[in-house]
Amino acid sequence: MKHMNPNWERWLRGCVKAGEDGCPTTLTRDHLARLTGQDRRALAAVAACWQLYASSDEDGAEGALSAIRCLLPAMQRSAWPVARELIAYAMDWSDRELLWSKVVPRYLSPLPATFEGNQ
Repeated sequence: MKHMNPNWERWLRGCVKAGEDGCPTTLTRDHLARLTGQDRRALAAVAACWQLYASSDEDGAEGALSAIRCLLPAMQRSAWPVARELIAYAMDWSDRELLWSKVVPRYLSPLPATFEGNQ
């Protein structure tokens, strides 16, 4: 279980490269460098859940969203933006806002200040 699904990480690293076309992410290499081993394992599970959501019926999609809600506490809050960006790994960049609002309670909805560039 060394790499549950390393493709998500490779895809994300490609998106954070300077000048990458078609990737409107605001993540930086620093966001990825700060991930712990537990963050990476939780993010691998989240990536699999977004893929399940994208290819499932209504029950499967709701199950995927429930699983993501349960996985978020397993990672540092500063890793949540990475989980959000993984929506585009399974679907499209335009799906991020709608789907993220389905897994994060409204009172937690603003992303950590470090994600907005206020490090």
